[in-house]
Amino acid sequence: MKKLVRLVIAAAASVLVLAAALALLLLNPPGRGAEAYVFSDRAATEVLSVQIENESGAFDVAMQDGGYLISGVPSELVDIDAFIDFLVACSEVSAKQPVDTGEYDPEAFGLAAPQAVMRASYTDGGALTLRIGKIEPLSGDYYCAAGEDTQVYLIDGKTAEKYLAAKESLISFYVTPKLQVSSALSALQDVTFSGGPLEEPVTIESVSAGDEAVKMLARSFGAATHIVRGAGVYELDQTYGLTVLEPLCGMMGQAIVSYGLTPGQEDAMGFSEPYMQAEFDYRNGGEEAVHYVLRFLPAAEDGSLFYVNAAGSGVVYLIERLPFFDLSYEKLLLRWFLSPLLMDVSGITLADGSKSYVFEVDNTDVKNPVVTLNGQPLDVSLFRSFFQLLCSAASDGSYLGPQPEPEERPQMSVTYRYTQGKADDTLALYPGSGRRVNVFVNGVCEFAMKDTFVERVREALAALGRGDSFDINW
Repeated sequence: MKKLVRLVIAAAASVLVLAAALALLLLNPPGRGAEAYVFSDRAATEVLSVQIENESGAFDVAMQDGGYLISGVPSELVDIDAFIDFLVACSEVSAKQPVDTGEYDPEAFGLAAPQAVMRASYTDGGALTLRIGKIEPLSGDYYCAAGEDTQVYLIDGKTAEKYLAAKESLISFYVTPKLQVSSALSALQDVTFSGGPLEEPVTIESVSAGDEAVKMLARSFGAATHIVRGAGVYELDQTYGLTVLEPLCGMMGQAIVSYGLTPGQEDAMGFSEPYMQAEFDYRNGGEEAVHYVLRFLPAAEDGSLFYVNAAGSGVVYLIERLPFFDLSYEKLLLRWFLSPLLMDVSGITLADGSKSYVFEVDNTDVKNPVVTLNGQPLDVSLFRSFFQLLCSAASDGSYLGPQPEPEERPQMSVTYRYTQGKADDTLALYPGSGRRVNVFVNGVCEFAMKDTFVERVREALAALGRGDSFDINW
């Protein structure tokens, strides 16, 4: 028994678009050429039912309770634009010209066994049966006849193709809705990638959409819009971030493999243990975010195609390879380890071996902070340069993987103390290989940087004691 799924105009937002479009069609019906042979000249909203039979099978469309039922197609999968075009093709039906058939031979025009039959009934009590025959090779139009009429006409090829298509042509190929806001970074929240090239899951979080804990973490990076959680916490490199995030918005399949699946059937296809997964909230201009769990399986040995299923949707699409299948964790991370705003810092403690340097920062007047070093007043302009040097600590780009923290004292450590209850951040530097220092941020090390940073900091500390300027480039 065919499963009829309601497409309710007054309910789903997508169908509200349909209602508006149909209203527009009522107010602005397309014009017709004077020579057109008209079979039906009605508004799309006057279609009561349609039955299509063609080489792909058969399907029905029926009006009910101010909406439409499409046999076997869940309402959330309907391509609204394609559906409107289909209704228009069934309500405004005309031929280009009659064909001089001589002695009528339906075989000659493909009408004895037509390629498609469209049967429509209308709210005014009228009805139309249209048979679609062979294609006319020169024009690309099709031969057609109405009902059992022996008069043959040519009908526009694009219109005929609406009757020749499978019902899958009414299904949207969008795995996720098309982006309606300015940037994927605005629409996507709490994106977690797992599997594929990643050894461990990676989460990209929106600061503006995050809770107070996320906002506090983001203060380690000044005006960060997104943070990345891996082994540690980092600021997102937006350029590379957009490369892997944008494909999640308006993702479109090349084909629909299956639909109407139960969760158990989805799992049986292998999606319970996907090759890769992307889980995220998609706030695409609406008031509430929609939660997605996209699961991917290889569909070609060369890695060029993948199957994708949004968990619980019952649909499997075929998609081409997208950038996040080659996601590089280290490229997601902005190189700078810690880059807080000076106005958020209440003090800095720097340890260099047995030496300790304690900076206190009074930001009562943000434009004119008062700074002391080990209790002694410090020139603010020199301190701003020193602060800029500290915040320039950046990785060399080579990913080390999580490193165990040595038991001995670090070569140098920098601890930022904050206002408004934010926890301290500590940058601890240990000798690495090849004139590098391994950098531990709050106990986590995945990167190193040039040891010339340590040299520049030491030179700057000596210059601060003398009240001299210093080089902050390393």
